[in-house]
Amino acid sequence: MICLPIVSAQQVLSTYVDEFPVPTVDSAPLALTVDAVGRVWFTESNASKLAVFDPVNQAFGEYRVPWVGDMWGVVADDRGYVWFTQYSGKGSVNPGGTILTGGTGRIVRFDIETKNFMSIPVPTNGSFPMRLTLDTQGRIWFTEFLGNKIGTYDPLSKQLQEFSIPTNSSGATDLIFDNNGNLWFSESYARQLGRFSSLNKSFTEYRLGAATASQIVSSPVGLALDHYGNVWVADHGGNWIVQFDPKTGAMVKFPTHFPPREVYPISLVNDLLVDHSGRIWFAEHGGNSVGYYMPRERMMVEFPIPTGPLSTILWLALAPNGDVWFTEWSGNKIGVVHSNLPVPPSVFTPISSLTLNEGQEVVIPVQVKILHDMFGNGTLRYAWGSYNPRDISGTISPQYLTLTGSSEVSAEARLTVSATTEPGNYTMALGIETGSVNVWTMVSVKVVRANATNRVLLQEVAGLGVGLVLILSIYVLLRRKRPDRIHRP
Repeated sequence: MICLPIVSAQQVLSTYVDEFPVPTVDSAPLALTVDAVGRVWFTESNASKLAVFDPVNQAFGEYRVPWVGDMWGVVADDRGYVWFTQYSGKGSVNPGGTILTGGTGRIVRFDIETKNFMSIPVPTNGSFPMRLTLDTQGRIWFTEFLGNKIGTYDPLSKQLQEFSIPTNSSGATDLIFDNNGNLWFSESYARQLGRFSSLNKSFTEYRLGAATASQIVSSPVGLALDHYGNVWVADHGGNWIVQFDPKTGAMVKFPTHFPPREVYPISLVNDLLVDHSGRIWFAEHGGNSVGYYMPRERMMVEFPIPTGPLSTILWLALAPNGDVWFTEWSGNKIGVVHSNLPVPPSVFTPISSLTLNEGQEVVIPVQVKILHDMFGNGTLRYAWGSYNPRDISGTISPQYLTLTGSSEVSAEARLTVSATTEPGNYTMALGIETGSVNVWTMVSVKVVRANATNRVLLQEVAGLGVGLVLILSIYVLLRRKRPDRIHRP
């Protein structure tokens, strides 16, 4: 079980996020990786440069790439080389510029010692090589976003191979190897996951979602694999991360916070990684945050990025010390989340799952605990795992908390599922947003169509909510009588 360290009231809360401006103006830092000694390598797409940042002395190094183009993937091997993708079909020098078809794709090798570049052309015209990764033999594997292929390059034999994906125009994006040597990849356009066996050169594809609104994944991009064989997916067209079980086909969506509507209506999760503790880290493009989800605890934590309101965070990289690095495409910075700092607030509800009818109201007790003074105010909110914000409505009382001193607050979420909400399995998030960190707990909700019997049961819901509040109060009282345990991640 992962537990966050408990801190005393005398400890000063450290800064979760640090940012470092890139020396070249409007460079559009994009892909990044962290090598074995902790150096952060990243691409500057607008400037056609490969850059490195040393966190120890906080110094940058930049190397001009001989060719021009977007660079969406980068990885460092253990032989002294940095590899990255490049595609010349770029229609704008501004971040988010239109991608043109018919461009030239290449894999580029950078020698760290000699500072020399070498280009390996991708045979398919207009391939748009995007993300890349290494296998256990040091071979480079990459997706072709427009070429609709998976490619591989062997540095020893100097041979490049391509394998056509069965679904046309799939939009192959991110990729990762599992423990059995299978290569998983996301199909952003086809709304699918693909699995490629490097042994028999065969493909298997998995449809994400169905006609059910609660299961739709509109744009799978980033991928990660946990220790239990689950595939985690970042839905760049939604407001959630997705857990997919290949053995059963089961899928669960866990919502993030909703950004201010004047900035962007949904968080646009783009990338994922799993750290050594099993936390699922994710980057929120529209939400301008980096966060993690703890599956066993059903707890989510988000760290807002100081540069805003939209710094365009797309990709993440894990450092040897557990810190998580990211690039800011439009903010022209790289940043780091210090992963092991204590998180003062916690949110708890005794309800882990509910079955609700369309149009039903439910009362959910919520307990918020602040371990020490955070300064300022916090706001209690809820989030819902669907594209329709009208699926759920309600209030949380009290909604605004003063984050002064060590405290515990009991609140009540009174929420109603819309009569037009499609039946299915959803996830509701209940949490607190502060200026420096957001913390959420997750509740599984099954929405069913109301019938005559269910309508009678609706009358009992209010009484159930009052009873749960009483149970929660007794639970909190008993916890106060027991000494806290100190856990470290």
